[in-house]
Amino acid sequence: MKGMAPESWTHRHASIVVPRRRHDLIVEELDGQAILSDPVDGSTHRLNATALEVWRWCDGCRTTLQIADRLTARYEVEFEVALNHVDQLMASFAQLHLFEPPCH
Repeated sequence: MKGMAPESWTHRHASIVVPRRRHDLIVEELDGQAILSDPVDGSTHRLNATALEVWRWCDGCRTTLQIADRLTARYEVEFEVALNHVDQLMASFAQLHLFEPPCH
């Protein structure tokens, strides 16, 4: 995962991108938000309610477009707005090494 460019996780036309969160991270939820603790490097990351929902949907089964579609339905925002938000979160999650490496 180290050295992977965050951009490789997101691409507007790549509906086959299926992010999968790392299962070794420790997730502590409180009041709809979460703290992710990485046992490998000791870092912690705070997720607000929206980021936590997106994080949960990164299960290795849903594409980034499907995640954006769920966000659209959940928060009643336009698809393009949701997709921009998902793209930003995916890039951040990837940069923080919170995903499993993609299968090739």
